[in-house]
Amino acid sequence: MPGALDLAVAGVAVRTPPPGLAWGLFVDVPLAVAAVPEHALMAAYPDGGAGAGFRPQVVFEAATPDALARLTARGLGVAVLLGPDRRPGLRALPLADPRARARAALVRRAQGPLGPAARELLGRLREELPAET
Repeated sequence: MPGALDLAVAGVAVRTPPPGLAWGLFVDVPLAVAAVPEHALMAAYPDGGAGAGFRPQVVFEAATPDALARLTARGLGVAVLLGPDRRPGLRALPLADPRARARAALVRRAQGPLGPAARELLGRLREELPAET
């Protein structure tokens, strides 16, 4: 069936799925701004709450959070990373907006049967991922 969804991993902005879909979040963590400790942004927000009114200028992007953290640790700007993980050479501040979160979900149709492969994969993922999936 063209356009049919059995199972997908997706980044999602909200906790509640749209009509016709069901999902279980397996990542739901706050975001943080990270930079070398001497960066001007870190001095401007010594007690946290970074991001209030801050408008970034995106100069480069990286494929993985680790690559982004390594570039940032070399003084090449600031990064928005999953918080509150500590990264060598970086100081992380929580974003001022508590809604700023990284979320990933296992998404499926809310109604109708899953195909055999999707059913098997979902069963195995449920064994490995947190209970909400």
